Amino acid sequence: MSAALPRHGLIIDGAEVATAEWMDVTDPRTGAAFAQVTAASPGDVDRAVHSARAAVAAWRATSPVERGQAIARFARALDAEAGRIAELIHREEGKPLGEAQAEVARGCEVVHHFAGEAERLWSAFLPAGGGGRGSEVRPDGIGVVAAITPWNFPVALVIWKLAPALAAGCCVVVKPAQEAPLAARAVCEVANQSGLAPGIVSCLTGDGPLVGEALATHPGVDKVAFTGSRRVAEIIAGWASPRLKALSLELGGHGPLVVIDDADLDIAVDVAISQGYANAGQACYSVNRVLVPRALEPAFLEKFRTRVVEVALGPMATDRGLVRHRDLLADARAKGATVEGGEDLGGARVAPALVTGAGPGVRLVDEEPFTPIVAVMPYAALDDAIAEANRPDYGLVGYVCGHDLRRATDVAHAIECGTVVINGWRVVVPYAPYAGWRGSGIGCELGRPGLEAFIRWQHVRVLA
Repeated sequence: MSAALPRHGLIIDGAEVATAEWMDVTDPRTGAAFAQVTAASPGDVDRAVHSARAAVAAWRATSPVERGQAIARFARALDAEAGRIAELIHREEGKPLGEAQAEVARGCEVVHHFAGEAERLWSAFLPAGGGGRGSEVRPDGIGVVAAITPWNFPVALVIWKLAPALAAGCCVVVKPAQEAPLAARAVCEVANQSGLAPGIVSCLTGDGPLVGEALATHPGVDKVAFTGSRRVAEIIAGWASPRLKALSLELGGHGPLVVIDDADLDIAVDVAISQGYANAGQACYSVNRVLVPRALEPAFLEKFRTRVVEVALGPMATDRGLVRHRDLLADARAKGATVEGGEDLGGARVAPALVTGAGPGVRLVDEEPFTPIVAVMPYAALDDAIAEANRPDYGLVGYVCGHDLRRATDVAHAIECGTVVINGWRVVVPYAPYAGWRGSGIGCELGRPGLEAFIRWQHVRVLA
């Protein structure tokens, strides 16, 4: 490790804390380290959690209006730092700068939204029917939240947890991915600089399993909110469940795009290209399978091939992602599928891949690829397309393209995903829930349900 690299400490109790051990942050395009973050120990976890517990009572007791105003100050401070934070995403994750800027802009929208939601978090008084004076039903923040987040959307997936948790009156200890910790850490730094009291937001960088286990098993943590792989989620749930901690788990998907026979193929191709290859396929909302009527497959593929040659991808963020990309395409070829593109381009870059002739039993249509691969699969009857859309044990985001909106909506209702988008590709809005069904998770983020995920309810029954 080079001592000349810029160093960034933990954020505990509103202050920067360094430890004896440092970890490199590398640029995936070059493999070169450009910064270092300090590595948290279980002792650092304990200090951060105790700081959060010391702060949570006062933060919970803050009035909804005052809490909303404090979060609004954080939102405005984040707006001012958006450019710098986008540059960090671009550098540490390799995401094209335009995509990084869009991620931060959408994240700022979420913080502004939950500043308003905090102000609308009121208790209700229900008059008694026959005896007593009535009932107060009041929301109360669940307490101290551990937010464990991945590298592919290092700002958005922190903010989706942080903003509603703050609005509910919770304190948050953020554990960003060790592959891309700087942008997430910058969000936490801005939160503290905006005037939030020490302990409300902390950030612990370092080894994922070590810090994750210490957080998930800590008696002072009331909830674990995690986004990542199902395998890691099962481990976290195993740590947290014996202690009966609340859990929110968002675990990725295998997005189907169902093209109905009256669809505008230009729109369908736009959705497939935009969502199939965004962030080099390293997105849980990706279009992985395009289900198209057999009669329309040739026309769809012609339009798709014309568009895909224009796609320029950023680098794969991890070496294991590169290896997985190669392995999935080799498996498809070995099982008789046709692969177009997908070749290594150097500098951790690959070409977008189009796969035809793949079906169940081919790994890339059974498992979440998390690489830039789109499989086009023809169908004979619409019921067959719906069955294929629901076949893998995922249920995060699906897509439908069709001219008849009643018919398209019926298909959307039949797709077992927490979010289904019709005739477009913008998936996330701050005011609506983003939820994983089936193997894609537990609970939801964003919208009113995402706020209530950080609330416990109390009923005060007044009898005299």
